[in-house]
Amino acid sequence: MNYKLLLWDFDGTLADTLSIALGIYNRMAAKRSFRPISDPDAVRGMGIREFLKTHNVAARHVPFAFNTFLRELRRLAPEVRLNTGIARTVREAAGRGVAQGIVSSNDTQTIQACLDANHIADVFDYVSGTSRIFGKERRIRKAMSQCGVRPPDVLYIGDEVRDIEAARAAGLDIASVTWGLNSEELLRSEQPTFVVDHPEEILDILQPETC
Repeated sequence: MNYKLLLWDFDGTLADTLSIALGIYNRMAAKRSFRPISDPDAVRGMGIREFLKTHNVAARHVPFAFNTFLRELRRLAPEVRLNTGIARTVREAAGRGVAQGIVSSNDTQTIQACLDANHIADVFDYVSGTSRIFGKERRIRKAMSQCGVRPPDVLYIGDEVRDIEAARAAGLDIASVTWGLNSEELLRSEQPTFVVDHPEEILDILQPETC
């Protein structure tokens, strides 16, 4: 497809935050009544609602838990590294003339700090954090409006079922990456437009005309 804009998720997709998130969650679980994560691979096969249910995280505790996660990750942002192959991929896509942005459930300040620390902030034309678990669809639509593109011109790239749902609701194609939070099996069950095993495969999706 001849996409004009790549919209990336941040946590798990661009940034290698999974081990950090696991540590933050388990420290929080020890202080609350949440069930700790003892099998990270099993968690990868769960959607967010299933995870909350099986780990005894009541709906009323979700805002506190998520805000705690965001606060801790903000503190650690300069130490967060990109997933292998991401820096090369986003720079190559930029070299082909494809605009790129980020729409994430993390907050904008944290995202920007990580981009700066990894020397790729200049690649992205648009960065928007929602600071909420849900509500990404609205931010995706806002990104399209501000970037002056239509849904057929945009590919969203994410690592969760939530990303598939949000992109689909906004009318976008979605490339689901298998190196992030949700497992390949779970992602494929939601029938994303593309399933990507390595960052470089994003470049294969882009047509030569975008160069």
